[in-house]
Amino acid sequence: MRNRKFQCMLCAAALIFLNVFAFSEGSKEGDSGQAKDGTYMLEIYTFQNGTSTYVQGVALADLINQNSTWLHASAMESPGPNETARLLLSDPEKQTHAIGYVIIQDVLLGLPPFDGPNEDLRGIASYGLVSNCFITNNPSIKTLRDLEGKKVGLGTKPNMPRVDIPLKTFEIMGIDVKSEYLTFGAAVEALVNHKIDALIGGGFARNPDATDWAPNPALAELMARDTINYISFEKKSLLEAKKFLGHELMPGVLTIPAGKYDPEFNKPITLMADYLGWSCHKNLPDRVVKEILRIMMANTSKFADYLPTGAYITPETMAMLDTPEYIHPAAEEFYRENAIPIRQRQ
Repeated sequence: MRNRKFQCMLCAAALIFLNVFAFSEGSKEGDSGQAKDGTYMLEIYTFQNGTSTYVQGVALADLINQNSTWLHASAMESPGPNETARLLLSDPEKQTHAIGYVIIQDVLLGLPPFDGPNEDLRGIASYGLVSNCFITNNPSIKTLRDLEGKKVGLGTKPNMPRVDIPLKTFEIMGIDVKSEYLTFGAAVEALVNHKIDALIGGGFARNPDATDWAPNPALAELMARDTINYISFEKKSLLEAKKFLGHELMPGVLTIPAGKYDPEFNKPITLMADYLGWSCHKNLPDRVVKEILRIMMANTSKFADYLPTGAYITPETMAMLDTPEYIHPAAEEFYRENAIPIRQRQ
């Protein structure tokens, strides 16, 4: 079943690539990002090819191109949210013709690699809920304290939820680990080959209530090859680490009942959870923002055709934002007109 879904995702991405290529050959852009036939060009900056965010961006671009008479979108691969944020902040063309996956709070706080605080980015819609906890294939490791002296695969720097917060949590708990800074794919491979003892990663909510979860695609491959164990965070230390680092809002702290995160894991688990969302520069035209949201809301049920975690998206979850005070005015107006409350994660 998992292989068939993955093959469908690849086929969908290939079809969209062909459609985008054919369109770009047929209607060249002018200097203003407007095609000669009047079509408004939009770029959607996602994440690395094959990730959930990449597929979500491909799905959104496809749905826009199927349902708009004047807006045309292209899904673009991005190295990560910080690179996308820097692009949106520095390139005037992208400020009016692009959206992307960014972590707005990092920009607001001016955390590395940003030179200082910046308030020019705006959220428009949430498309997912992602989790992070420690994962191991070593049956003797059951708690964070069992990681003392062990090799642990963290994310690549800079990364607040997958580097800074875990390290500060270890420090608060007095746990000394040997840190390896790896992409998630490299960390999975290292864990399979027993070069590290645990990695930080997780999955994505597969329904709006966050009671059904799907693993990261690379993690799913690991689970097919090995037996894994989830390592719960200690809530008190995790909250203390977030407060020390100035990240009290995000990522959130979520405790999931036994069997809900993974049917084979029969213990409650405390982990970090973040909304994934599309953001833009404050200069993105109102009509573009509203057209994106109109199409996204009218087609929420179709995102699951591209990947299982697309079932998370509903009109209500679209308006769940980590930083609702930094929402694009046109998005705020759109949700108000459609009687959808803008909510912050609790």
